[in-house]
Amino acid sequence: IPICYFDHRAGYLWGKETQVREKLNVLLSVGTGHRGELSFEDSAIMILRSFSMVFLALILVIMDVPLVWAEEETGRIVITTEGIKEMNVRTVVELLNRIPGVDAGENTVSLRGSRMVKVLLDGRPINDPLSGHRAIRWNLVSINDIERIEIYKGSGSGAFGDDSSGGVIIIKTKRPEGGKGNIEAFGGNFNTKSCSINYRRNIEPFGVGFSAGWYKESGYRDNGDKDKRRAGTKISYSPSKEHSFDLSLDFASEDSGRPGLPAYPTPRSRFESETFGSSLISRIRSLKSGTHFSRFRRESRNPDSGLETILKSWSFMEDLKRKFRGISTGINFEIAEVSGNKVSTKQEKKCGIYLAKDHHFKALPLTLSGGARCNLYSEFRNVFNPEIKLSFARDDFTIQTAVVKTNNTPTFLQRYYESSTTSPNPDLGTEKAMNYSITFSYHPIKQIEGSITLFYNRIKDRITYARGEGGIGKYENFGKVTLKGTEISCKWKLCDSIEMKPSYVYLSAKDNETGNWIPCKPEHKVRFDIRYKPLADLTLDLNTKYVSKQYSRSDNKESVSGYFIADLRADYYCNRIRLFMKIENLFDKDYLYGDGYPAPPLTWWTGLSCEF
Repeated sequence: IPICYFDHRAGYLWGKETQVREKLNVLLSVGTGHRGELSFEDSAIMILRSFSMVFLALILVIMDVPLVWAEEETGRIVITTEGIKEMNVRTVVELLNRIPGVDAGENTVSLRGSRMVKVLLDGRPINDPLSGHRAIRWNLVSINDIERIEIYKGSGSGAFGDDSSGGVIIIKTKRPEGGKGNIEAFGGNFNTKSCSINYRRNIEPFGVGFSAGWYKESGYRDNGDKDKRRAGTKISYSPSKEHSFDLSLDFASEDSGRPGLPAYPTPRSRFESETFGSSLISRIRSLKSGTHFSRFRRESRNPDSGLETILKSWSFMEDLKRKFRGISTGINFEIAEVSGNKVSTKQEKKCGIYLAKDHHFKALPLTLSGGARCNLYSEFRNVFNPEIKLSFARDDFTIQTAVVKTNNTPTFLQRYYESSTTSPNPDLGTEKAMNYSITFSYHPIKQIEGSITLFYNRIKDRITYARGEGGIGKYENFGKVTLKGTEISCKWKLCDSIEMKPSYVYLSAKDNETGNWIPCKPEHKVRFDIRYKPLADLTLDLNTKYVSKQYSRSDNKESVSGYFIADLRADYYCNRIRLFMKIENLFDKDYLYGDGYPAPPLTWWTGLSCEF
């Protein structure tokens, strides 16, 4: 059945959207045996039937039918293990905040002002479907386990699916090799304590890796304490160069207080969460398969308001990838379920097909990339999203432009969750986004390089949290929104011991119907980082940031002032031992985040890391 829509002619999907949707619906019914919503009792049978779709796809692969997308794509930022080590960062959040146009928090990330960013850990999304802002479970990731990070700003939705109008971040962990390990411990003010361990061992053809970590602090506000734990393992098997199998298991938990807004404090509100994920990545010759399972659980309690809300969710995903005759293609499907003490069991399914083709012009240094993705949903309208990219590269000058269409689906929390500050909205719909961008890069000499990007994102039916009187709100679709701006960055190496990295982001984020600014979107953001190496083994980093005024409510009745902060970090290497120290908010500024919550005062910590 699916052979009929895997046509090798370029542009087939562009003109036959309706036929593709009908045929994909047939394929989905073959794989699942059901077109409508399944009951809770049928969920186990649903998973077993899903394997029939995988089996069908494998048969098609043997028949040389293309089923996979390529891993090469223009317009991405790649950071390898060597780059991570050179940046002297302790967490993936610190690393991302060094990249212009990227803002990462304790469990958030945004690209060019958009929080609709999909984050993949070894192919498995670590965005929490039970969160309101695509919360990222960063505590699943150890910086010492990362082999490679790829960042797609405003693109990547074609190859990696929906919920990525802001972009995609791909994190790939190291395969076990040799016998290497790392142990790290640090402490600081607010009773901060942390320790972690990572170890990898390779005994051909097997490899085993293990990592674990613990973090605890009392917090800088009443009821602001946190207790986080994580553990993970990775088992590899490589019987030959053409065959490899990697199994990853990760677990993380958090127990923390929720102090609330200053005007509406919640001194006894508590939050607990558990996250479990597993991924099996298989490579058989040119075929790459990814089988992923994730489980999330969160609980909120507030004795003062009598609130106790429990939400649980699980999802099962399958991806198949391969490049066939110059065409990058892929097929994936997902089943997800949510349940809770205030939510009846809901189950959703979706399936996606992706095709792309790169064309390199012989007479000109041009590369034209075209692609399209078709997504089918059990709860939302099916969509067809094309994308086009053009790249010109010559000597030290590069121009890249892209036009990408994508969509974002509302999370389970946005539709069904109830807390002391949020009411449910089960009728919430999807967002539709069009992203346009053009980037100019110039590298005249070895010591200097820079780039400027102009971007324009048009979003329809944007999902946003609207807080009303009394501090209680809900997620709604707010008409049309435009995000447009400029991103400028430069790297200047004055000498072997001094390097500077200034950057500036201008962002205009407005609701087209009301003219109001979107909350938590500052118009100006400036960063200026200086690295100084007085000795070969000593590195000093001064990281400064200015953020302009931003509104904290969608009606623009409340705002937070702009602020300037600076962080200082020192790292000293002595053979395999690294001593480090960091001071955040060096000048102890009193300021608020964009959502109106107080930011931390001066915070310091110090510790050591040892390789073995």
